[in-house]
Amino acid sequence: DPNEIDKEAHNMDVSYVYGLDFYKATQRYAHPKEVESMMDLIGGRIGTVLQYEGMGFTHEVSDISEGPVMSAYTSLESMDDKLDAQMSLGVRIRAVDVKDVAHRVITRHLLPDIQGSLKRFTGQQLRCPKCNSKYRRIPLRGACYCGNKLTLTVHEAGVSKYLEKAKAIGMTYGVPAYTIQRIALLESAINSLFQSDKVKNSKLDEFL
Repeated sequence: DPNEIDKEAHNMDVSYVYGLDFYKATQRYAHPKEVESMMDLIGGRIGTVLQYEGMGFTHEVSDISEGPVMSAYTSLESMDDKLDAQMSLGVRIRAVDVKDVAHRVITRHLLPDIQGSLKRFTGQQLRCPKCNSKYRRIPLRGACYCGNKLTLTVHEAGVSKYLEKAKAIGMTYGVPAYTIQRIALLESAINSLFQSDKVKNSKLDEFL
């Protein structure tokens, strides 16, 4: 039943062609609500036989469930390559606000990943690679009861893997100062967690 799915899907445009009035409206940057009546949207077909058929499309396929054989997500191996390709594409498309794209990538993907990794690191278990025993806290003897050393299940590299990329994207594309500050706070938290807090010998002239 089309009425039971997410209403956002009802905004899908299934027009085969667009009228001259539509193109004139785009030239004066008309509000989407103004041109909505010119569009053939799924929402306008609900309750009719056309809610299931006669929808326009751009690419002919033999089977709609097959999907693409190759995509940039699979051809680009590392996350750095994927992010670079996304930002590079945004720069080349005039309709894209690349600063907004950078802000969204950082705040909706990179920062939540870093924050989640920090949380997992501080609440992680310890594992014995020999007998596979797991501990919430380090035993008083400092090793597994089988005598083997314990290892972490979440490592430093996994926590900070997107930090430098977030900083680079933020500085390159001029994201808001608040976002830059959030990145700096996370960097400070990571440094505080992983860098040695041992007291360093200081000279008197360092305090002058």
